[in-house]
Amino acid sequence: MPFLLSQLIEASRWIGALLVLSIHVTNITVNQADIMSAPHAPPVYVWWFFNGFGLGHQAVVGFFVLSGWLVGGAVLAKIGKSRDFLRDYFVHRVSRIYIVLAPALFFTAGLDGAGAILFPDSGVYDWPMFKGHYTIPIFLANLANLQSIYVDYFGVNGPLWSLACEFWCYVLFPLLMMPMARHLPPVRRYGAFLLGLALTLVLAWPESWFTFGFVIWAISAFASRADRPLIRSRWLSLAIYAAVVVLIRLTVRGPLLDAHPLLGRAADVVGAMLFINLLLAFRDGPQTGFSALRWRIHAPLANFSFSLYAIHMPVIVFARAWIGQYLGRDWATELATPAHYAAAIVVVLMTVICGYGLSRLTEARTSEARRALRRLLDRLIPPPAAVAVVPERESVES
Repeated sequence: MPFLLSQLIEASRWIGALLVLSIHVTNITVNQADIMSAPHAPPVYVWWFFNGFGLGHQAVVGFFVLSGWLVGGAVLAKIGKSRDFLRDYFVHRVSRIYIVLAPALFFTAGLDGAGAILFPDSGVYDWPMFKGHYTIPIFLANLANLQSIYVDYFGVNGPLWSLACEFWCYVLFPLLMMPMARHLPPVRRYGAFLLGLALTLVLAWPESWFTFGFVIWAISAFASRADRPLIRSRWLSLAIYAAVVVLIRLTVRGPLLDAHPLLGRAADVVGAMLFINLLLAFRDGPQTGFSALRWRIHAPLANFSFSLYAIHMPVIVFARAWIGQYLGRDWATELATPAHYAAAIVVVLMTVICGYGLSRLTEARTSEARRALRRLLDRLIPPPAAVAVVPERESVES
């Protein structure tokens, strides 16, 4: 992968995760209800802009674009070759997801339970949005990545909805692409395709974001194989993408979005297409310039962005319960003061530290998990023995 493209992807991962975290912290600790009716200092308007739902949702769309580009693009690159890659593919994908998902669910159960015991007067864990989310069936269904598709999210960890959608993109895409694997017998190719089609119909049946997200994911996968970007200039691609995202943030919200729900979908498609073009421009452009992308912070920060995303909401809600217990139930809902912004910054930093700490036990050990899963799979289902194919001419001559 070209260096600047790799750096752009790493930067997008951690910036997107941090943006989502900051937005969720703001939603439950900072009340900016008077932002349009009273004068404020410039930093307050900057905070309001960067902590709006529109930007956070574009970050999630960006995650799906990156996932489709990296994972789906790799599927398309390998599936036509005379090698059965599905075994290794699923080892990589399952280990990547579950080394974080399973600990994140147990972390959510433990932290939510501790918060409910330590901060009973805050009332946070009694909010209607969390009612009935602590059953064993919901926990197991979340472990199967069915949250937001067939069941509610577990505990307070609502952001796990996007992880469920992404996981099933991992599963379905290679199955649906199996007819391209010409080296395999037709019964295997089309059997896998029919299985993928059946699973797609089952998962698309409930009303959820999964179907739309899968389309974005698949488009990005195919686009990764494109010969060239529509807009070749990296600077122009970046400028157009940034301008459109700003426009989406300022306009696709409130009454306009309520009156025209499809406008949100259209904004997602436009944002995804422009981000894909940006990736293509960086893939094909010269690997010079863009000094900010050369900073060494991008890879270390991106390396724990998945863990941060997976556990940020339980930490935020725990902090909100602490605030409600000791500063009063209504303190966080009062119009924002400097103290509220300071508290939000502290919560963001605390959550980043927790995400990094969890990542050292989970995400950083992904390679070890893959090796362990591969050994287990080899014991349960031994891989087929490799068969050396002798060219016909050599056989005749011998």
